[in-house]
Amino acid sequence: MLRLRLLVLALLGAAAALGVTLLLQRQEAGMLRSELALRRESRAALARLRAENAQLAQQLPAAAQLAAMRADHAAVLRLRAEVEAVRDDVQQRERM
Repeated sequence: MLRLRLLVLALLGAAAALGVTLLLQRQEAGMLRSELALRRESRAALARLRAENAQLAQQLPAAAQLAAMRADHAAVLRLRAEVEAVRDDVQQRERM
């Protein structure tokens, strides 16, 4: 009878240990599923950002085109200054 009680207690202890182990494994599996979902979302967001970056990079002017635009802008500024100088010269001559 004592052996039977010990055997029952041992089986109950083993069942409790197994239950705790299964519970811990389920919790860990849930956390891993959440982490996996987060990583998948991050990967999808990264793919979208890479595609957007490639699209924006194609919209940038080429280096030669950018240099030409800067030279044109500098020429416009220089011509504006020349126009102002000519206007000032004309106004001074009209005053005389």
